[in-house]
Amino acid sequence: MLDLLMAAGLALAAPASAAESTVTFRTADGCLIEAVFLAPAKGSYILVNTHGLGSNRGEWGPLQAAAAERKHGYLSLDLRGHGGSKSCGGKPADYRKFNRADWAAASRDIEAAALWLKKKGYAPGRLVFCGASIGANLSLKAAAEGTVKPAGVILLSPGLDYAGVQSLPYPRTKMLIAAAPTDQYAWRSSLRLLEAAKEKKLLPDFLDGGVGHGADMFRKPGFIKALLDWIPGR
Repeated sequence: MLDLLMAAGLALAAPASAAESTVTFRTADGCLIEAVFLAPAKGSYILVNTHGLGSNRGEWGPLQAAAAERKHGYLSLDLRGHGGSKSCGGKPADYRKFNRADWAAASRDIEAAALWLKKKGYAPGRLVFCGASIGANLSLKAAAEGTVKPAGVILLSPGLDYAGVQSLPYPRTKMLIAAAPTDQYAWRSSLRLLEAAKEKKLLPDFLDGGVGHGADMFRKPGFIKALLDWIPGR
């Protein structure tokens, strides 16, 4: 519910870019995914943004606006069963009816997004997977299991386990982990994930999100700037 409320409020705070378009693509298991896309300037990055449980792509509004100012692009998707992504295999999809297997399969939405970008000619080394809450776990899973390997991942309030989607098995790439100390489960999970990444010599970075969960941390002054400052050179 918090993710859903944040999506509505943050979307109002950041109008869509005139160059933004709505796109669709299909996953390997037949889900039709709806997303918004903004092409990057030459040499810039594309953020592949995945929202939290019960939310939608609207929660990325503030980050999208800031990324566009730096000439980065973005592909912000509605996970299966959310927003405009309500069909899987020709049948209605509703996240409220998902079981653990359904949630595990949702990482294919991010894999499909990355493949769509690859087909458009964008190099994997210019992609950064960015996820909030369960979207963080799914982004990490997609980066590990998918054929398109991003330059790095940004994890906002990851958990050791959200709806059966774990994080510890999947650190394989450079990452920025962000959590707020007031969000105790995500904070403890993030510190454990940070340790696990260091054990694998991945040199992860950590950012204190101040207060809130997932995209709610965008409200902290300087937080979005710090996220985007992490990207160049990765």
